[in-house]
Amino acid sequence: MRIHIIIEPKASPDTFAELGALAESYGLGAVWTANHDSARDPFICFTGLARATSKIRLGPIAISPFEYHPLKMANLLFALNELSHGRTNIVVGGGGGTLDAMGKLPVRNMLKGVRECVEILKGVSPDELLKYHGEIFQVKRYKPVWATDEPPLIYVAASRSKMLGLATELADGVMMSDVTLPLADAAIKAVHDGLAKNDRSVNSFHVNNLYAWHVKKDKATAIDEAKRKIWVRGLLGRLYLEPFLSPKDCDLIESKQGAFARSYFANSPVVEGISDEIMDALVDNITLTGDYSDVDKHIETLKKFEAAGFTEFGFRLYENPVESIKLIGEVVV
Repeated sequence: MRIHIIIEPKASPDTFAELGALAESYGLGAVWTANHDSARDPFICFTGLARATSKIRLGPIAISPFEYHPLKMANLLFALNELSHGRTNIVVGGGGGTLDAMGKLPVRNMLKGVRECVEILKGVSPDELLKYHGEIFQVKRYKPVWATDEPPLIYVAASRSKMLGLATELADGVMMSDVTLPLADAAIKAVHDGLAKNDRSVNSFHVNNLYAWHVKKDKATAIDEAKRKIWVRGLLGRLYLEPFLSPKDCDLIESKQGAFARSYFANSPVVEGISDEIMDALVDNITLTGDYSDVDKHIETLKKFEAAGFTEFGFRLYENPVESIKLIGEVVV
């Protein structure tokens, strides 16, 4: 199982390059970043990293065709792929925070839009003119004669059945989000069933799981960070919670989504109406959190994910990413 890192989207292009070079020095597989509404464009930020490295892969999570038309997305993606000499990845998704900031949620035909986007990106060729007539997106003509490097890897952001089915039909891989061990077997079964249905090999398909990494020298600092970021762990969907919380506690969390959101945007570890016991349970069960003495325990957890069938694991890093990359590179990898 290859270890990837997901860095803070608001970092500068220079920081992207420095962190990417450090990650490459430890043999990590890829550097990703989120497509955030208030951050610099991820394609721009990755240009310095592409020049500063030679082996590690790189790319944004998750770009929606309802934010970038697939033709313009292709221009950005294949230009970055040219700059990195064939080392670029992308995760295509239906959309989330950025679309919300643009006032475009909810989106109709999200699944269809993602399908058409992936079909367009997979159809790009320097040799043949691409014409595409979809229900949502059209491309009258597209032929980037300069796009001669090994094509980028196209992932789909998916955790539920329909999007997983689309990924296993068309994409090079899937990036799930915050899939915990109790959910791992079912998630991998859905992927493998989809690949079998589409007569595709399990061995060449990338199965990634985005997961929060909050391991610090000081445990209290790590727990504080994990609590401040807990709302975005699967947006605390009930599916994630039921394996370790009572129905009553799950009901409470569902009723307090607004409080969790306010805590997240205020960067506060305290959620109004939620006990310390529940917060600790969330941190313990849907993140990898602790101090250096907990790393061996987390490695055993990663081995279980690998045994379940995950081929990649993407650690979402937050504060002091240099410390995290060094720890992951020296101990975990």
